[in-house]
Amino acid sequence: MGGGALHVHQATIDELQTAASTVLAPLSVTAPKAGAGAGVGAEAEANAFRADIDAAAVGRAAVARFRGSGHLVRRSARAITSTDPELLKITLHRSPEPAAADQGGTQSRPHSGDFVVFDMTRPYRLAVPDGCDVMAVGISRTELGRHADAVAARAARRLPADTGAQAVLAAFLQGLGRHLDELVGPAQAQVGDALVSLLLAAFAETEPGRTDTATELVDRIRVYALANISNPSLCVDSVAAAHGISARQLHRLFRRTGVPFAAWLRGERLERIRRDLLDPGQDGRTAAAVAARWGFHDPRHLSRALKSQYGTTARDLRRER
Repeated sequence: MGGGALHVHQATIDELQTAASTVLAPLSVTAPKAGAGAGVGAEAEANAFRADIDAAAVGRAAVARFRGSGHLVRRSARAITSTDPELLKITLHRSPEPAAADQGGTQSRPHSGDFVVFDMTRPYRLAVPDGCDVMAVGISRTELGRHADAVAARAARRLPADTGAQAVLAAFLQGLGRHLDELVGPAQAQVGDALVSLLLAAFAETEPGRTDTATELVDRIRVYALANISNPSLCVDSVAAAHGISARQLHRLFRRTGVPFAAWLRGERLERIRRDLLDPGQDGRTAAAVAARWGFHDPRHLSRALKSQYGTTARDLRRER
């Protein structure tokens, strides 16, 4: 979705379907009895439906809060196309009664305080009760890197949000739901970065099946690096020391991912610089100041790096707007 916030008070079932499909991907949203051949009863049920919707882009994720009447959300095979973004949907449930989740044969009954993941590239079904209060995050698989498969593997399973990183993420999302309108300019991008880091931290600790210690350590290093990405002294040696390993061990860990740590960090910094250069709200800053914010302090290096990564310069990025 775009950068502006979306607010709909007392939305109808059709308005909820439009909003959910816009924020995430094409979805079918129906009132409990609508479309079930119930005649006038089904029409009355749909007419009685009301929901409050608050949604906004937060960095490179979409965040939405849905409150109101119970409803059924379906992502059908027919609705999925090759042009849809490959999104993961993470929901946090605060409804008084349990919901019902179903994807790929896995079913669960998420209660208040539970997370549930859905892979938007596959069909799924989510029924939420009357008086629902659901936070939803839509995020591209590429944002989660190698961890995306581990998150997707949890599809339709309950993940309690009462301890550790899950509890921190839950509190963070509830705060987001109350302050979506206040996230503008640099704050929006910074909060988005924090959201991605918390998602990695929350799900890195809870992968199903066998634990891969090396993969967990790579995820922790990435979370740490993203949290400190504006520090120009962040480098292989400092990150390795912070995690009690040698620089050689860190290089070995990232060799498994196919992208060396330094190259990964450079790419993350360049993406943030590019995002700021495309943001009209950053026009008061020079390109050098934007780059310095993300740890780049050599303008000549910045020019070469942008040209290599995106085939363009800082000046051209601002002109492209």
